[in-house]
Amino acid sequence: MKTKNYRILVLSDLGDSAMNILENTTRLAKMIGGEVAFFHAEQPSKVVKQDNQLSAVRSINAAYVETKKRIEKLVAPVSKAFGKKIDTIFVVGNIREEISKQIETFQPDIIVMGQRKQSPLKLIGDSITQQVLTNFVGIVMIASHDQVLGESQELSLGMFNGTGECLKTALAVELLEQTSQPLKSFKIATKKTSSEQALLNTDKKIVEYHFSNGDSVLNTISKYLSKTKVDVLFVNQQETTQTNMGIKDVIGKFNVPLLLTGKYSHQLNNQR
Repeated sequence: MKTKNYRILVLSDLGDSAMNILENTTRLAKMIGGEVAFFHAEQPSKVVKQDNQLSAVRSINAAYVETKKRIEKLVAPVSKAFGKKIDTIFVVGNIREEISKQIETFQPDIIVMGQRKQSPLKLIGDSITQQVLTNFVGIVMIASHDQVLGESQELSLGMFNGTGECLKTALAVELLEQTSQPLKSFKIATKKTSSEQALLNTDKKIVEYHFSNGDSVLNTISKYLSKTKVDVLFVNQQETTQTNMGIKDVIGKFNVPLLLTGKYSHQLNNQR
């Protein structure tokens, strides 16, 4: 059931995981019917090293040409492999401001960001990640730096600490309809823990995994995500905070593509 054409914006720092992030995004776009824009911004201080105005302009122009070639070299093979057009945008300016402008211009339904491999709590700039999670009205995808969705495989979908709210978006409905595999539910036990099937408006079979809360619970769940071969994990930001852990803790520990929803995600059903 295709209900809309999703607009997906990839925010990239052109790091080592950029290819995996773009492949995951393009695979998702092909499944749900969506258009992809790849965005990269650089601070002027990283481009301009001279005080002379003419030299500064030349530096910016040279950096622009070089970076555009680098982006095209990254994007072209992915676009060809998936048969999907990918628009590219590169700007030199204040990164946070340029991201806000691009979001306003492109009006994405989904924003894709990546994890930083070297630190479990660092993403592509914590302030940028927080900016997007706080202000963006829509779904945020945190793409794994290692795991890439196979084009021929049937998706294995999971849900973390959810009571069904994260599955009420049109996107979740479409993804669930495209797989015959059961939905895997990973839940940290609380006094209110109950069977998921009664809370979800779906005929999909649900396999539940319950975990006792503790210091290492996220590490344990991460291992189960790998063991049960989950391809995409739905995470509701509000429901996660009920277990007294921040969303960055979850993002840093789970090395699978995450689809983060929240109090605004239901609006996706009505946009455009």
